[in-house]
Amino acid sequence: MSPILARLAARNAFRGVQQQQRSFSRLPVTTNSAAADWGRQVKRLGKQGAIYFPAIGAILGWPYLAASGLDGHM
Repeated sequence: MSPILARLAARNAFRGVQQQQRSFSRLPVTTNSAAADWGRQVKRLGKQGAIYFPAIGAILGWPYLAASGLDGHM
């Protein structure tokens, strides 16, 4: 193997080791984490619940409504 190829192979192997060491190191914390916004979470859950629970009631309740509405008329 020529000296140039040997040097390139050694350099590439060293770069791979450096990259592996770098990937496991912890990133520095530059800012503090944001505080929890519980008001926004409650508002989001309220909006979702206003759609979800009536829809589930309609999906699961239509057989009962149909049976009681058509009782004796079929």
